[in-house]
Amino acid sequence: MIAVITTTVASKKEAKALGKKLLDKGHIVCARVSKSISQYYWKGDYCEDPEYVLVMKTTVPKKKQVVKFIKRNHPYDIPMIIVNQSEINNSYLAWMELQLN
Repeated sequence: MIAVITTTVASKKEAKALGKKLLDKGHIVCARVSKSISQYYWKGDYCEDPEYVLVMKTTVPKKKQVVKFIKRNHPYDIPMIIVNQSEINNSYLAWMELQLN
């Protein structure tokens, strides 16, 4: 099993910086950044803004460290942090564990 963690930020620069910090700390093995459009209500006002989706892969034992780091370093007041555990092929998991140990 691996943990796939997703969050969003307002700019490509913020997404790349957050991903790089997590990579440099050895908390994740990969960060994927994608542009999106988000629609939501914030404090009663309708918003439609560009956002960047950051999808990160890590091992299950490291997921709490990643979530904690995101909470401390995220630019939003209320960040969305989704954690999914997924099955993965053994060779990829072995590579991940080697990278993160």
